[in-house]
Amino acid sequence: MLMKTISMFKRAMTIMVVAVLGGVVSCSDESTQLQQEAADVAEDAITDYYFEDADDMAGLAIISDSGTDDGGRVASGARNVNVNDQRFTCATVTITLDEDSTPNTPKGEIVIDFGNGCTDVIGNERKGKIHVRFTGRRFCANTTVVTTFENYSVNGIKLSGTRTLTVLTPCANINSAKFRIRLENGKAIWPDGTEATRAHCLEREWKRNQNNLLLDELVITQCADENITASGNNRRGRAYTMSIVEPVIYKRGCPIAVSGIKQFTDVATNKVITVNYGDGSCDRVITITVDGNSRNVNVNKRG
Repeated sequence: MLMKTISMFKRAMTIMVVAVLGGVVSCSDESTQLQQEAADVAEDAITDYYFEDADDMAGLAIISDSGTDDGGRVASGARNVNVNDQRFTCATVTITLDEDSTPNTPKGEIVIDFGNGCTDVIGNERKGKIHVRFTGRRFCANTTVVTTFENYSVNGIKLSGTRTLTVLTPCANINSAKFRIRLENGKAIWPDGTEATRAHCLEREWKRNQNNLLLDELVITQCADENITASGNNRRGRAYTMSIVEPVIYKRGCPIAVSGIKQFTDVATNKVITVNYGDGSCDRVITITVDGNSRNVNVNKRG
């Protein structure tokens, strides 16, 4: 499953960034200010993870729709969809087609409803609804999937905003699919009432091997017509930007990205935090650089 595989790699990256930054804070003897800067980047990674998680569930719901024929939805009327994923065990998933939906141009909405809350097998509690609007045949050029939220939260963090995925490659291109993902008016509200805002635009290229069954590489870059990948305000109200300096690349079987560089910048102070994923080796080592001071960190070790 394309969406599930992509987000699985993305989630692995995000979790590792949070763990590593936690290690930097606990092991370092640097100033409290430096620790706060690292914590801010970790919080951004958490926000990014939750939005990616919702995007992944939207993609899985679309893929799991059984009323399809070669990518076009042919069954009519509202119906429930069964999704084979542990996060959906207590969710009700319903698909409703628009009146003008056709097999060649399917249109409709999927609602993923977690009700008053349920907890998955790894302890994440989700509440509320995810709305997914789709237009076009899955994984064909110009097909769009728009995800929005209705009182939706994960582990007490409430999400809002509009996330639009657009397929960039033609249906016939089965060896290297590309997508553009844009988040607008993104917001995460923590249980204590503090808020973080976020907007981003990134592109994903999914490269497969010759048998077209297994993922070889996932390449993440910022949108070609954008100067930055993401921007927003953290929970302390400080504005930041994030750029992908070098494409972030994942390889099948590796626990985190094998190469690529991301750069976070505090807008007010121009303080820069750089995360470097390495030279292509399939290991668990990344390099964190702050104000010219670098440290290699193995995600298996904590201070």
